[in-house]
Amino acid sequence: MDVLLVAITLQALAGTAALLFSKWPRAATTVGAGGAVLGCLLGLAPTLRVLLGGTPESLRLAWDASHGAFCVEVDALSAFFLLPVLGLSALAAVYGGDYMLAYRHEKSLGGPWFFFNLFVAGMVLVVVARTAFLFLVAWEVMSVAAYFLVTFEHEKADVRKAGWVYLIATHLGVAFLFLAFVLLGH
Repeated sequence: MDVLLVAITLQALAGTAALLFSKWPRAATTVGAGGAVLGCLLGLAPTLRVLLGGTPESLRLAWDASHGAFCVEVDALSAFFLLPVLGLSALAAVYGGDYMLAYRHEKSLGGPWFFFNLFVAGMVLVVVARTAFLFLVAWEVMSVAAYFLVTFEHEKADVRKAGWVYLIATHLGVAFLFLAFVLLGH
């Protein structure tokens, strides 16, 4: 489980570093895409180990009392979902590296790589979260990061409209998830 948490942390750090390199598009892309690929490949190690019959891995840490414990686990089902999340995210980062460089003269590329890496980290946390609070926080990180990716070309009216539709839909989904957790809690 430690390796997967290191992979998630690497995603967040690579995204932050890409943001810091915003003035240099190639550096931001190299750090952002490279960190995303490395984080995904690192996360595949425990995923494949569990999928190939290894024992589930979990981690439970004390958190403040009002939010319960920080509890994450990779079992066979979560490993099944982590495989496409990590594999496709690594491929998207490789493809996105060349794709995003086409915008290097028009836009800063640090922001999109920051949000891409947070999006991937959020998706991974959604799959491995074992508490409702952590799941909802990870879901929110994932959905807000995806909003900024969807609105990358925000100067276009149809992109702004799509961004609003996405933001409303995803937050309606969060409201229903929250309601489901409340009902299940009773």
